[in-house]
Amino acid sequence: MKTVSLAAALLLAPAGLATAEPADGASPTAAYNWSGVYIGAQAGYAWGEGRVGQTFVPGAFDNYGWGYNPSGGFGGLYIGYVKQFDSGVVLGIEGDYNFASVKGTTLYRALGVDDPLFGGELRLDAVGSLRVRAGYAVGRWLPFISGGLAMANYKHTTVHLPGSVPYADVSETISGYTVGGGAEYAVTDNWVLRGEYRFADFGRHPSVRHSTLDGAAIKPDAIDLKAHDLRIGVAYKF
Repeated sequence: MKTVSLAAALLLAPAGLATAEPADGASPTAAYNWSGVYIGAQAGYAWGEGRVGQTFVPGAFDNYGWGYNPSGGFGGLYIGYVKQFDSGVVLGIEGDYNFASVKGTTLYRALGVDDPLFGGELRLDAVGSLRVRAGYAVGRWLPFISGGLAMANYKHTTVHLPGSVPYADVSETISGYTVGGGAEYAVTDNWVLRGEYRFADFGRHPSVRHSTLDGAAIKPDAIDLKAHDLRIGVAYKF
């Protein structure tokens, strides 16, 4: 019986050592360190609220123009650097650039009445940001928040209906702010998965359409744009 007990103890010892916690009580996964440079690819879905209103007289913006609810997909790259401190706090900086196909269509509206002869399309062709990040390491998990500068390249086209014949357009890059949060998981020491939500407010900016026939400027407009998105990504940490 003593021989059997000794054999059982020897067989079970490795399993016990494999699952035992270190003497200081830390989890074995706590040894993972998030510090380093990383580069990744991401894709997501965005939706928002936009308005292009005319500004030819005070108060015209809210009463004359186009109200949009653009939506669609995007994808691109991100790169950043983070530093993990002894406390578990992780701080860093990150930039990203994405090609987008986020768009919406609507009718021109004057004093609350739709005009069936004039329509418009608002499209986001590219979006990007430069943000600071803050998180707290929980082993291979990293919940985080971020915030900073947001940028978007948009194109606004107005058309005659029926037929959707363009008669004026404008393409510009605008800036605002973005905030968000999410979580990362280190699948290996180098490969990291991410899920994230972001909100961006680009504020209100002047926007002047030009005729597609002769390039002449149309009555001045302004664009007001807000956006939400959900995105996933995978990065390689060096």
